[in-house]
Amino acid sequence: MEIASVADLQEVRGKNALVRVSFDAFDKDGTIKDSLRLEASEGTIRTLKEKGARRIILLSYAGRPDGFDPSLSLRPVADFLFGLFKEKVHFVPAKPGMSAAAYVQSVREYLNAKMEDGDVVLLENLRFWKEENEGSDAFARDVASLGGIYVQDGFAQAHRIKNATVGGITKYVKVKVAGIQFAKEVSYLSSIYRNLTKKERGHYIFIIAGKKVETKPGIVSKITVASRLMDSMREGDKVLIGGAVAYPFIAARACNGAASISEIRDVIGDSFVEEEQIAEHMKMAQEIFNKGRAKGIDVVLPRDHVVKNGSATATVRKIQPGMSAADIGAETVGEWKKYFKGADTIVLAGPVGWYENPLFSEGSRQITNAIADETKSGTVTIAAGGDSSSMVRKFGRSNDFSLLSIGGGATLEFLMQGWLPVMDLLDRKTI
Repeated sequence: MEIASVADLQEVRGKNALVRVSFDAFDKDGTIKDSLRLEASEGTIRTLKEKGARRIILLSYAGRPDGFDPSLSLRPVADFLFGLFKEKVHFVPAKPGMSAAAYVQSVREYLNAKMEDGDVVLLENLRFWKEENEGSDAFARDVASLGGIYVQDGFAQAHRIKNATVGGITKYVKVKVAGIQFAKEVSYLSSIYRNLTKKERGHYIFIIAGKKVETKPGIVSKITVASRLMDSMREGDKVLIGGAVAYPFIAARACNGAASISEIRDVIGDSFVEEEQIAEHMKMAQEIFNKGRAKGIDVVLPRDHVVKNGSATATVRKIQPGMSAADIGAETVGEWKKYFKGADTIVLAGPVGWYENPLFSEGSRQITNAIADETKSGTVTIAAGGDSSSMVRKFGRSNDFSLLSIGGGATLEFLMQGWLPVMDLLDRKTI
């Protein structure tokens, strides 16, 4: 049975709606890095307005502050939303040392004194209070008391079910539904998950790339996701590896076992790796190679690299000591484009190079364009996570992918298991 969405709601008029969003999209200087996550909330907010919601209360967090931190205030987001909606978006600031309970009370007073029907208000970064991260039942109940409807539209934060305003809050609100963006993400990602097990389908391509491997606690590694997906993949499917994620794989293939950091540097030069975790990453890479051989799944590394060598750049097939690789080369691009033809599904999980730098952006541009072109042929194409989606938008192909997912870890977790725990806490669609 499908989860209910805000589009299915009938009794909205006159009620306050609490909307969980993912607005962690700015630097510490308040600069919006990429507005996709902010813009993604527009459909839900406009739907609630059209349905006559009394107040629309936006809930989010950003960064990992240790208490009140003005540099991580969500005020810049409220300013951006004002430009998006062309109407005032209220913001309720916090004060240093203010308790969670006192802040919720200040929000309650603000709603009653300064807001009119149909207005939107953004609350302060909820991680300013430890009660959010700790999943405080009292905090969840206090925030829930501000509204009569809970809308989960923060897909990028939806896997943080232990947070008070993600999981705990659902115990105290009678109506709990998905937002427009959340429902869209679930629909596409569920389709991808189901398609993996179909008897008749085209080949499946999973591209794991990005600036780092990331195997820190609480972060789902792309290598772990690839390994789990390979359990459902079949002969002829492909795992393509680019970006900084490729370098532990290159080292693992060349060294064939444990190696010192100097031996690893002989293979990948000065290319970025997380040295403290490189042994673990190489072990994970070897497991991917082994699983690929056992199942007939091609695990493909770049054939060539664009490197920085001193003050110059060059394209090489073998990275030499002193070189720093930052993009895939033209030979790799040409090979990968052939793989894309006729694919059933292509998931791009991370940029294949340093796309922000014009010297190292061409590989990412070519791969992005090639994937986008396959969408027209019926291939399901997903840019998974903020960096991937930002890159697609930078290259002007945002309308040519099936889905630009606003989630990073949430998207990868969904691809592994076909659902997120928060979905079990939302109402079901009635027929």
